This record gives sequence, C-alpha cells and structure tokens, in this order.
Amino acid sequence: MTSTLIVNADDYGRTPGVSSGIRQAHLQGLVSTTTVMVNMPDVLDQIRRAQDECPRLGLGVHLNLTIGPPCAPTEEIPTLLDSRGHFRERVAIVQSPDSLDPTQAEIEFRAQIQAFLTTGATLDHLDSHHHIVAFHPSLWEIYLNLAEEFGCGVRPSFPSDIPQEALIDVYPPSVLSFACHGAMELLRTSQVPHPDNFLASFFGLKATQENLLALLGDLPSGVCELMCHPGYPDDILLAESGYAKERDVELAILTHPISKQAVQQAEIRLSTYRDAWNRPPVSS
Repeated sequence: MTSTLIVNADDYGRTPGVSSGIRQAHLQGLVSTTTVMVNMPDVLDQIRRAQDECPRLGLGVHLNLTIGPPCAPTEEIPTLLDSRGHFRERVAIVQSPDSLDPTQAEIEFRAQIQAFLTTGATLDHLDSHHHIVAFHPSLWEIYLNLAEEFGCGVRPSFPSDIPQEALIDVYPPSVLSFACHGAMELLRTSQVPHPDNFLASFFGLKATQENLLALLGDLPSGVCELMCHPGYPDDILLAESGYAKERDVELAILTHPISKQAVQQAEIRLSTYRDAWNRPPVSS
C-alpha cells in the first residue's frame, strides 16, 4: 500500500542561501513543499524563482510573528512589535503569550498571505514560525479560519513522533497542554485538511541519515508531513540564526541517494498538501 508523505521545508525566504538550498532539496531530493517567510527581504523574488525553477514545489506561508519587519502597517499592529518596529523575539512571547493581541495578529497574518498571493503563486498550506499559532487559543482559531477561507491545509499543532515532555523548550509551559490536546481536538473537528501524522523529530541532533531512514521505514498510514530545515548557511544566516550549519547537514541527507532509494522501496508517494486531498485552488 502506497503511503503519502509531504516533506515540508520550513523558512523559505529566510535568507538567499536557505531559499537556494530548499530549491536544491526539492529538485534533487525529497522536499515536496515549502513554507515562505513572506516578510523577509527580497522574498517575492525568491518566490518567483521557486515558481520558475521548481514548478512542482508546493508553496505555503510560514506565518511569522517572531522575526523581521511586519507586512502590515506598523500603526495597525503595535502590540506585535518592539521599539524598532520589528516583531518581538520568541523569548519575549514565550514569557507572556497573552500579550499578543489576536486582532492585530490576524491583520498581520492576512497581510502576509496577501503579499504571497501577489506573486500569483497558489497557496498550498499554512504553518507558522516557532509554532506561534499554537501559543494561544485565539491564534489557533484564526489559523483554522484563514485556512478555511483560503481553501488550504494546515500543519497540526503537535508532532506524533515526539513525547509531550520533550517539547517544553518549544512551547511555553502554559500552552503546552493546549498545543497537545485542545488545538489538536479543534483541528480534528474542523473541515480543514491536515496530515494524519506530523513528524518533527528530523531536527538538530536527530537530523541524521539513520533517523530519516527509520521514519521512512515506519511511516504511519494515511497522509504524513515530515518537517525539515535544509539550506545553505550563508553569511546572513550564520550571523543571525542558531540553526545554520545544521541546515547544510539536512540538505545533504535529504538529497542523498540512500534517502531517495528508501522512498522508492517503501512505495511512498511524495505530495503537496493540495495534491494529497485533490483540492483546487481558491481564487484570490
């Protein structure tokens, strides 16, 4: 029986090196979709390059409230910004997730989606940088409503291959239970397409050939998403990110002949979100 796997590369547009590496991971490896950080510099050109060079790569929006400048006018979203007019850092939000104004978050999320759509790209799905949409029930509700409005799928709030206690550094303790239980229940009872399983353990020290082969060899039934972060660690990324050289490691593994052979032997169908559920695009 053929399994369906969405291999999504997060952070397209984060830097030119990240975008280039993701395109390479698609053209020569397993990546089937990517989500775009629409607020980053020169990202619209990077989207157009993906459209030209990788016409089969699914493109989604990586909703972002934790790095860079906003897409919405700053005067409309003051609670989301620091003194420079950029998004507040993740640590500040972790310390006080209730400080995010949901109305202002929705304004920014819509601005990011609309900026993406100006390129003419089809919106494949939504997820979020640092899993920010699972930090508050109101953000999660907005996330699901936007996906329904724009006719796309979403990433689940919690992975199926990592235990709850191992994610205390990812989710604030105050929202860990919601991300694991409440958000997942709301997703299951919604009409929004989503994977049956979300695999997030291919990251950091576990971004290894051995772990990837184990995940591919024991893929659950239904539709699965595997999150990954390939890329070339350019100077911008090395200066700004704590996850830089690791992206080069992921890229090498995702494009390795052994990885591609494992997909073929297991009869895994690599898919976009939209193709997994055969959903036509919604007109912008």
